[in-house]
Amino acid sequence: MMTEQAYKEMVERMRPRLMQMGREFFGSDTEAEEVVQETCIRAWNVRNKATLTDAYLMRIARNCCVSMWRGQRVEVELADDSHAAITEVTPQEEVEERENSEWLRGRLRRLPKAEREVWQLFYDEGLTVEEIAEARGISVASVRNTISSVRNTLRTALRRRFFDMRHLIVFALLALVSGIAVAAIIHPNGMVRGAIEHVLGIPKDTTVYRVVEVMPSYPGDMEAFYKFLAQQMHYPKEALENGIEGRVVVSFVVEEDGRLTHFEAVSSPSPLLSNEAIRVLRQMPRWNPAKRMGRNVRCQYNIPVMFRLK
Repeated sequence: MMTEQAYKEMVERMRPRLMQMGREFFGSDTEAEEVVQETCIRAWNVRNKATLTDAYLMRIARNCCVSMWRGQRVEVELADDSHAAITEVTPQEEVEERENSEWLRGRLRRLPKAEREVWQLFYDEGLTVEEIAEARGISVASVRNTISSVRNTLRTALRRRFFDMRHLIVFALLALVSGIAVAAIIHPNGMVRGAIEHVLGIPKDTTVYRVVEVMPSYPGDMEAFYKFLAQQMHYPKEALENGIEGRVVVSFVVEEDGRLTHFEAVSSPSPLLSNEAIRVLRQMPRWNPAKRMGRNVRCQYNIPVMFRLK
């Protein structure tokens, strides 16, 4: 069983590699950060069921990338003592996952051997692009180009598989027949939906979710967020004098209306840094709220704040 401290140390050490995998997969720091957060949450949830290793954490990250790519919920593979895969899914989902895995393996087999091996080293073995370049005796740029090329090939194939002309025709007909009625019922703030729920006595959803279809987001890109931090942050004098630095991870709840509440320092090298990080984050504007089944919901979110001595 992994202790909380060991888990924190592992996440801190592996964060750069997880971010790199997210960047290589999506080409975006915002989605890479999402991959890291999702991986950390899933790893924390299974820490008592499986032995967390670097390779296992990378495998969780890879699964997160693939699931985010396909727009499906993330499935986490656990490992028992014999390292056999255990997937917490329904029988129907197992069949679908097996079919998808077989399809993906078939697509990979069609690739040139060199491209297939680079892809497998990156996504299956969890090696960095630098490690792959050194192992295969090629440039880092060549590794990045290969990964990007394979990713685009598979993305195009996925689109063709899941969105062929038949699906488009059926979708268009369904949207034409029921679009207006469905929109009136499922709209998060729709009067029809609210009236139905009131009549049926359905209580308001006050659950604080961790993972939903649409995660909450800062009202702007990550560059704007870090610019905000830089403008508002004041390095605590006592921490500065004592040479205290490091990463503070702050957890908070994004309410249905975008307000931020329930701030808490999940990990921090010092209360001095925790207090400053929370002070600054409390000043953030309202966020874009999370959405679940088309409705605004409460969602917990973690933000890392770095304090570095110059």
